[in-house]
Amino acid sequence: MNALSDMSIYQRFAVIVVVCFGCSSNEPSVESPVPAPVSEIAPGAEKVQAKSPAPAVTSSTASPRDRIVFEDVAGAAGLTTPRYPAAHGQFRLVETMGGGVGLIDFDGNGRLDIYLTQGAEIPADPADESHSAQLYRNLGDGKFENVAQKAGVAFRGYGQGVAIGDYDGDGHPDIYVAGFDTAALYRNKGDGTFEDQTQAAGLTGHGWATSTAFADLDADGDLDLYVVRYLADTVDAAGRPTVTCNALPGQIGYCPPLAHAPSADSLYRNDGTGKFTDIGPEIGLERTAGNGLGLAIADFDEDGKLDIFVANDKTPCQLYRNLGGMKFEESGLPWGLAFNESGEPTAAMGVAVGDADGDGKPDILVTNFYEEGVTLYRNLGGGRFEVATPRARLKVPTRGRLGFGTGFADFDNDGALDLFIANGHVNDVTPLRMPYRMKPQLFRNDGQGRFSDVSASSGPYFATERLGRGAAFGDLDDDGRVDVVVTHNDEAPALLMNRKPEGDASHALRLTLNAAKIHGKAVSSVGSVVKVEIDGNRTITRFLPAGTSYLSTHDSRLTIGVGAATKVRQVTVLWPSGKSETWPGPPLDRPIVLGEGKSPEIQAR
Repeated sequence: MNALSDMSIYQRFAVIVVVCFGCSSNEPSVESPVPAPVSEIAPGAEKVQAKSPAPAVTSSTASPRDRIVFEDVAGAAGLTTPRYPAAHGQFRLVETMGGGVGLIDFDGNGRLDIYLTQGAEIPADPADESHSAQLYRNLGDGKFENVAQKAGVAFRGYGQGVAIGDYDGDGHPDIYVAGFDTAALYRNKGDGTFEDQTQAAGLTGHGWATSTAFADLDADGDLDLYVVRYLADTVDAAGRPTVTCNALPGQIGYCPPLAHAPSADSLYRNDGTGKFTDIGPEIGLERTAGNGLGLAIADFDEDGKLDIFVANDKTPCQLYRNLGGMKFEESGLPWGLAFNESGEPTAAMGVAVGDADGDGKPDILVTNFYEEGVTLYRNLGGGRFEVATPRARLKVPTRGRLGFGTGFADFDNDGALDLFIANGHVNDVTPLRMPYRMKPQLFRNDGQGRFSDVSASSGPYFATERLGRGAAFGDLDDDGRVDVVVTHNDEAPALLMNRKPEGDASHALRLTLNAAKIHGKAVSSVGSVVKVEIDGNRTITRFLPAGTSYLSTHDSRLTIGVGAATKVRQVTVLWPSGKSETWPGPPLDRPIVLGEGKSPEIQAR
């Protein structure tokens, strides 16, 4: 199949989007399957599509005490460095993609710190300190201090995604940065500083890497590393792109993804000694190469093994089912995850994972290109998904946006997962009345898996148009409410603090999960499932995935809202080891450490 033969979205909206000329010589390494009928892609999807979409709810009907209110305090907190896209009129697509954010307690003081990737010149100058990644240490008083240079993590390449994880099992979270033809692995020494282990670990970068995540994919106790790769962006000797496109007649612009060949992802196996080996070719990742941007790792079929979902830009999304023993089967099509409700691949960017409808199964949402709207895949169990976007009332209100960073979180602690989306276009074609900067969106879940857009009542940040990109969620002020850090492509990040409305009577269970050590080494809790039983026979299920959002890594702690309940009956954790443990009635609104095989540890804050 020709690289441009599957450009239906771009052709359909040719009057308002980028059109590529003279690119037919580019051939992708893998043919995209012909879209199958919706009934073959997602069982039950026809039933959903046959119904008239529910009208979009554009404002909240909740009482003032039920509102979700965010305050952007980035400037006052000290997060003032803008993203450097290195755009010099050459229209390299990487300039448009932005950077990610990783939430990490790097110094072990119990406060969540912020790591932000940064752009750079291409090729990057290692001696240029003017554009480097930032590590903002949380000072605990609402202020953050950039300590990247002091800590040894001031990455100076063109950074994209960031993964956080304890790859050597010493109890200290490490940092991996994925970038454009570059990468870095920073090992946490446990004293507030890091050492560069990129070469020693065998993780030197190649190609265009985007999202990335640590996860124990072979269940041997060591964290492996998955790196999503996007496109083969080729340049001539002068650094100019070899493929050019027109955004408007006579005006050069950024090329759509199908003008380039896709790049194969990498799966690095950790041998337990701090060294990694790329086994991507061995397991067939080169045969299934797509235009990868988003990543989520979780046990989607609930068989006890971590699966890998990759969101691709105009090539079918992929689901690598874990067969055990580091063997995977690409199952995106039979599982119903390859296409949208129209049987077409979307320009997928970000990924959210969570129990969106309260049935106890991990659902998947992807953000897409302008006029496509998001796609919500409802998990039916047993490796089957159906497209449920119209039923969730998310299709219409998201069509007029181009979404990137996203995630499910219970922002109002009512027990139902809400949805945040960072929006912004990649091509400025405002003369054709296509928006470039876009407002972010916040959707409140009614508890039945139906969402209403409450952006207008959730704070001034949502009233401003931006070029939103990465987003990460976590409790940055330890008040029991989930906050958000958002990156933008040409301005400083946003630090959205979740403010509790007056009269709000909600409570939350605040958990840190510690899986049992193996041979004295710390083991990741990624893949854990938590079930909270509340009086009244209600059960809330939460998952701890790896990756998700766009180029970013969330807080590894869980904040589980329980609404107005003042106590919980019991909490059950299904650990990655396969063991299940239940604890009766842990206290609410207090930080609690649940260790596998141990008694709960209630912390002071």
